[in-house]
Amino acid sequence: MNQSFTEVHILPSYAKGFTFMWEISQGFSDPLPWAFRVEEGPTAEGPWSVISPPVLNMFAWVETTKRIVNKDLVLFFRVTLTTPKGTYYSHIKTPYGDLGRREYLLVRDIMRREVLQQDTLSGIQGRLWIRSTSGARCTNCVDPITGDNVSSNCRECLGTGRVPPYHGPYTVWMTFSPTNRDTEQKPDGTGTQQIYVWNIRLIGFPYAKDQDIAIDIATDKRYVIDGVQHLTEIRRIPVVQNLRARELPVSDPAYRLGTGLEDEDCVLP
Repeated sequence: MNQSFTEVHILPSYAKGFTFMWEISQGFSDPLPWAFRVEEGPTAEGPWSVISPPVLNMFAWVETTKRIVNKDLVLFFRVTLTTPKGTYYSHIKTPYGDLGRREYLLVRDIMRREVLQQDTLSGIQGRLWIRSTSGARCTNCVDPITGDNVSSNCRECLGTGRVPPYHGPYTVWMTFSPTNRDTEQKPDGTGTQQIYVWNIRLIGFPYAKDQDIAIDIATDKRYVIDGVQHLTEIRRIPVVQNLRARELPVSDPAYRLGTGLEDEDCVLP
């Protein structure tokens, strides 16, 4: 185990086997690329076999092979991280460390029903970019005196202060609410302004947080998340999420996400 990993979650995939998600310490600053692999072993001591392809600069992996879940299933998993500086190992996790077998099957069925409804009636295909909280600090827009990142339009970190600024994208089903109007203070403090906000419903994968970016694939509109509510939880595990979002102007740096523009090495393809 290494202090680079802070969390490893194993949750059901609504269609196949397991969903693996992990978190990295905010102080971890090895240079990119980061290559993650999920490993499986029959005991906590191994031997370990790799079950995932290299997962580059992303913090989740979903199995594509269906697993038969039964009471006799005993498995152990860990995640390895390889960077230009070395290899790191997460703590070892069993499939039911977060949820017991009964709750695991219940979560899987709730997610399956949710995605089925979105696929057939109410949903759209979207992408979610998760704002980085770990990784190297941006050196392009740093204030030499305070050490703070000062540019919201930095070509390296897109205003996040981290390189890479986001990880993803994660393709998910989303259900948008009708447009709502809200009022907020103007950035210059001269009064209030009316903004348009939406609620976006999706299953609990991946875990979303404030300042993440949601994308409507059909229109390529970008939305920033400024509130997350867990509509359904089992054993404190988010099963269905509701995201409060507002649309970003096309001048926002978030519109460079996924474009692979030249000189923007931190923007993932």
